[in-house]
Amino acid sequence: MSHVQRVLVHGAPPLFRAAAVSVLASRSSRFALAAVVGTLVLSFNWGSRLLLTNDDSRFPVLARDILVNGHWLLPALPDGTFHLVKPPLVVWLIALASWPTGSVSVRTAVLPSLLAAIGVVLLTYWLGCRLFGPEAGIVGGLTVATTVGVYTMAHSSMPDMVQLLAGTGAIAVYVAAGFANKRGWLVLFYGVIGLGSLAKGAAGFVPLAIVIGDTIMAHGAAGRRRLVSIPGWIVLACLALPWWIVAAASAGHKKFVHGFVLNDQLLAYFGRDYWGWQTIAEPISFAVIVMLPWGVLLPFAIRRALREADPDTVRRVRLLLVWLATVFVLIAVSGKQRERYYLPLCPAAALLIGWWYSTLAWRGRARAFAGAWIAVLAAGVVLVELDTPHFNATTDLRALRTVLSQAPAPVYSLDLQDLALSFNLDRPVVSAKTLKRFETSVREGEMGYLIVSDRALRAQPGDPCMRRAARGVVTRQPFTVLDPSGCVRPALSPDHPRAG
Repeated sequence: MSHVQRVLVHGAPPLFRAAAVSVLASRSSRFALAAVVGTLVLSFNWGSRLLLTNDDSRFPVLARDILVNGHWLLPALPDGTFHLVKPPLVVWLIALASWPTGSVSVRTAVLPSLLAAIGVVLLTYWLGCRLFGPEAGIVGGLTVATTVGVYTMAHSSMPDMVQLLAGTGAIAVYVAAGFANKRGWLVLFYGVIGLGSLAKGAAGFVPLAIVIGDTIMAHGAAGRRRLVSIPGWIVLACLALPWWIVAAASAGHKKFVHGFVLNDQLLAYFGRDYWGWQTIAEPISFAVIVMLPWGVLLPFAIRRALREADPDTVRRVRLLLVWLATVFVLIAVSGKQRERYYLPLCPAAALLIGWWYSTLAWRGRARAFAGAWIAVLAAGVVLVELDTPHFNATTDLRALRTVLSQAPAPVYSLDLQDLALSFNLDRPVVSAKTLKRFETSVREGEMGYLIVSDRALRAQPGDPCMRRAARGVVTRQPFTVLDPSGCVRPALSPDHPRAG
């Protein structure tokens, strides 16, 4: 049993402590500890935080389309257009999680991410044990579970956490293969890469870049031959290509290649439009945020790694350094900058910190880490408990729901998060584009409610005949519900003097 485990059970009652010591002595029980603790930490507040932005609600809305309309291969948005920007793996997982109840809720929407985050904790634990020993594994698993990035994205419906699970899994297969010494494992390695590409497209190949970089560092440029696997490439192609082929056929080759493959997948990831102080500082700040609070220990771990003399340890630590450097550089130079894009740094940083911890000769290290970890956990619980109600209060749809229940009609939105409205109202909400376009459709006989932001309504008040039926707020943006039923004049009877 490791020092950290001893400290965690030290304050328990004598009988429990004796049982815990005997249980934690085995490898399987250490794995169970990582699984239980990771699950308890990451599932805290599960489903309590509403999905209130288009990013949060896009994939649940697509999953709802699968359940309602059966569009498994090409899920559609509320306006009927196919969603071709990202492959649908996460949409499928949300739909499967929602299948038993027949509806997509906040809990079923984030369940795939929660399970993926638990998987990341277990893979981090396994990698730590395999590379450096049980102490590094336990510390690495506990660390990654309490990073800001992993906990936050474990409660998100976006594909980043599923992508992280696939990426960490690919690295785990590479390590299990003896750093590609066992060539047969490459089939599984490329299979996991293929699954990862079904989550976010091009980003799924980042683990391959990490492995290529590590292999070149260890064996030179010629070492790339170690990664050659025709069966593995076939498996990768079979997993990654079919959806893209179907999507291209559906959207049209030219539109799909230029609009989605090049602009959204390739060009957006490689190269920025300009460089300046902001473009340099932004990646650093994002990387620091996702690794909080444990990222403050990373410089000490890197410093220790650069001084390591044992060749076998150097080989193992170098993989983590290449992992960190590759992810940071690839994302930092890309045109897409979000905090969550730096999420793959978290397992590598946790593993490096776990290894650094295992090298410390300080006798009180276990107590210090356990105390720090408990303090981080307690602070996180307080912050989540305070922030969740505040965040949920940024949206109020009660008056809107009352209007829709009394007189159901198609719903349109203007200058608001239309997908977030669709998900939370449990009905399609289509973007009206402009107020003038909505008024034109009303004059042509199409009826429906318009949910318009107050700032857009101030800029163009709209036709006076449209009654203001309700007010509300979504993601801190006040809105007004316009009912155009008063704009439609009843048809004249054939006997009316003005008829004809």
